[in-house]
Amino acid sequence: MNTSLSHVLYTRPIHLIWIETFLFVVINVAAFNGNLFVCYAVYRNKRLRTIPNIFVVALAVSDILMSTCCVPFSVALLARGRWIFGDILCQFHGFGALTFGMTSLLTMAIIAVSRYFCAKKPERYVVLFKARNTLAYVGVVWCAALIGSVPPFFFEKGGFEFQAGKAMCLYTFQTNIAFTAFIECVYLATPFLLIIICYVKVLYTVSLTKRIFAARNNLQKLRANIEETKVTKTLGAVIAGFAFCWVPVCVIDYVDAALRIPTLPRQVYLTYGFLVYLSSAINPFIYGATNRHFRREGKVILGKLLFKRGNTEKKGKTHIRRT
Repeated sequence: MNTSLSHVLYTRPIHLIWIETFLFVVINVAAFNGNLFVCYAVYRNKRLRTIPNIFVVALAVSDILMSTCCVPFSVALLARGRWIFGDILCQFHGFGALTFGMTSLLTMAIIAVSRYFCAKKPERYVVLFKARNTLAYVGVVWCAALIGSVPPFFFEKGGFEFQAGKAMCLYTFQTNIAFTAFIECVYLATPFLLIIICYVKVLYTVSLTKRIFAARNNLQKLRANIEETKVTKTLGAVIAGFAFCWVPVCVIDYVDAALRIPTLPRQVYLTYGFLVYLSSAINPFIYGATNRHFRREGKVILGKLLFKRGNTEKKGKTHIRRT
């Protein structure tokens, strides 16, 4: 633990305490409620129960776990200026953050592979990505994430430690270079590379196929292609949002691992923690912006909630008048 960063955290001015705590609370509320809505929307609307949305729900579950098992600790930490939960919960917090982060990235990689098969090899896609197979892939992703996040528990030095600058407990990447290299190569670089390769090929194929169907005036296949393009763009936007949050995080980890000690300003490390949690909150907004079915379902659910609340208030007023 860097003592100078801990001192800065503890001695912050009151306005910084309020601003930082408020921002993390907003992320926590948005991540939990937004991803809960995604799960409920898929459960409620049969049109949303598709193979791609199995991955969407898997991402939402991972983000809900991040918002319930990790973010609240950081909120309390920022409000109090120090870690108050003891070493056991610190270990749990760091393990959860690493596990849920790797789960999300590996799920994104599987999504990219599924889009590749859907666009390039549709006959294989139908076989490989049946509902049961897709659920099995999600299970494999979770197992792989656990395999990557359990070893730090057994390190004599380093492991999961409180990192004041990042406002969270995390694996200390600079203490075990061999394991850090393994994580960065297998769990970060490989999935990102796979995502880029698959999506470049998918976007090229989708664009080419659209032009061919349009030239042949095949309206039925053109509509199907347009629908697949929309799904691909939605999931591509999710991956882009994830990359926007996690690429800076990886760069900061690389810098710390290379220098062996945290040397960056506290504002940079706090942005690190902010981006890690932000990645759990943005997906529901991306679905709403890019997918009309999710957008329509959101309006219906919100309308029902407001209508129910209005009825409850009216009943309360009526009861008051009668008494």
